[in-house]
Amino acid sequence: EAWIPIGLSDPNGSVDGQNSDLNGAMRRAVVNALDFLEHDRGMDRATAYAYLSAAADFTVSQVVDRTVGVHGQIFKSHFE
Repeated sequence: EAWIPIGLSDPNGSVDGQNSDLNGAMRRAVVNALDFLEHDRGMDRATAYAYLSAAADFTVSQVVDRTVGVHGQIFKSHFE
């Protein structure tokens, strides 16, 4: 089992400095994962970033029209 942070690009262009591309979707997924680990799991941000780098998996989940999506997997077994 895993928690799944998701990041979607903006199909209409740039919103909040994010572009409608895979890089923007990846950035959003990572920020969502960092926020989750910090606020829901009580992890400090630097440790959360290191954890994501070492143990989380991020995958392209959609490329449709002008919207792209990335989802991450944070494995619950790592927190038992």
